[in-house]
Amino acid sequence: REDEKALRAFFLGAADVAGKAGAHTLKIEPEVPGQSADVRALLGDIGFHEARYALNFDTTVTVDLSPPEEELLARMRKSTRYSVRKAAREGVKVVEPEDFEGAWETFYGWMQDTAERKSGFTIRRPRGYLHDMMRAMRDAGQGHLFFAVHEGTPLAGVFIFTFGEKYWFMHGASSTEKRSYNPNHLLQWEVMRWARRRGIRYYDMVGIPKPEDRNEDDPYYGVYRFKIGFGGEITDFLGCLDLPIKNARAEAWYRFEPAYYRLYYKLKSNVFY
Repeated sequence: REDEKALRAFFLGAADVAGKAGAHTLKIEPEVPGQSADVRALLGDIGFHEARYALNFDTTVTVDLSPPEEELLARMRKSTRYSVRKAAREGVKVVEPEDFEGAWETFYGWMQDTAERKSGFTIRRPRGYLHDMMRAMRDAGQGHLFFAVHEGTPLAGVFIFTFGEKYWFMHGASSTEKRSYNPNHLLQWEVMRWARRRGIRYYDMVGIPKPEDRNEDDPYYGVYRFKIGFGGEITDFLGCLDLPIKNARAEAWYRFEPAYYRLYYKLKSNVFY
């Protein structure tokens, strides 16, 4: 009961601040499991409804990093565990490059190459945004770019966010060189070990297809198979919710948004506005 009162008071205050700032809608993406019917009902009673567009994937894979390393390895799919160990035997190493700018150029080049080679993969943010976001998070100590390298040659990279006892897999990309060495598997495992040493106990692998799309026709099916191999659990969150603050403007925007979205993407090549 006290938590409910606090939640209502919080969103009342947030709506007031947002309204004074000129916003017509308050948008949230709570880290609350989708099966939490009581929380969903409470948010609905406050006035939230499902947003038209999700900002992030609401279905993901989460990994509990608290067990010993031996147990984490045992939870992995056999083929994933084999790939981790094979990469290590081949001499693949995982590093966090000191030269961020040079590493970022390599990483972004891999992202571009993946988008060109694989149907369904799209870079949904402008180059400048991705660079500035990653640089700012790195400078704040909450963003880290790791590379898997072999004999000095970068093979794969992953960019993560860290907050408290949790970290997120935000972006990943790889070269087409030495793919048989399975550098991406060792990269994931070594970053998990790095996180555990720093007291991080929870890993969100950020985004897999919804159940109805988990088939080989979906471009992200391979991503799903890769992520689930690390022994995590499929987690469904509530998703993106909207709270109209100024009803007339919010309703007008809701009707106009699809047309604005198409025009904005055509002009800016960016789905976020």
